[in-house]
Amino acid sequence: MANGKDPTNSSLPMLQPLRDAPQLGARVYQLLVKSIVNGQIEPGTALRPDQVARQLNVSTTPVREAMHHLVLEGLAIKVPNQGWFVREFTDVQVRELYELRANLEAFGARLACARIKDEEIAWLHQHQCVGESALSRGDMDAYRIYNQDLHTAIIKAARNSYLHKTMGQLQLQSEMLMARTIRISGRPVRAIEEHRRLTEQLAARDAEAAGRLMEQHILSALDDILRSRQPAP
Repeated sequence: MANGKDPTNSSLPMLQPLRDAPQLGARVYQLLVKSIVNGQIEPGTALRPDQVARQLNVSTTPVREAMHHLVLEGLAIKVPNQGWFVREFTDVQVRELYELRANLEAFGARLACARIKDEEIAWLHQHQCVGESALSRGDMDAYRIYNQDLHTAIIKAARNSYLHKTMGQLQLQSEMLMARTIRISGRPVRAIEEHRRLTEQLAARDAEAAGRLMEQHILSALDDILRSRQPAP
């Protein structure tokens, strides 16, 4: 059992078949990553190679290859004699990841204030409309992508290759948790307002304000997700 859970209680949702093609293992991996980070396949779900292979209409070889990559990226675990499971984060792991993100992204926001280009600021303003539109029509998958792209754009604007690489190593695990935080009641409304203020601070090149807001933005998400994980009274 993974983390004490009975794997039979978590069933794998239906996946669309894949046709034979070069680099099939990579395609299986990409499909599983997408399904995990968008919340379609939930934490604790058993990833049985034969079941995945049958749904995708492929052999188990590329599926097992994909499973190993999922473990390396921190999205899955392999339990001896039981197989692979989608990773479940402990409260301590969630806190550590968000604390690290808060510091790295605050640093990125401060750097971006000195290095961001006018066209990138214009894109952030336009992108804000994308998020607001997604939120107004209740399209949380589109909102998730908007949220992810905004944070990525700010790190890119910081123009620090080491920061960019480090954030890349955290990206998939962050996205996996982000898919859950945006479904917390009230969180997207607060977050999109913080994004709007952050864009204004970047446009004003106010490094201290932007860094402080980015840190608060991520730590408030941490508080929300930890609160949502507490058992109902």
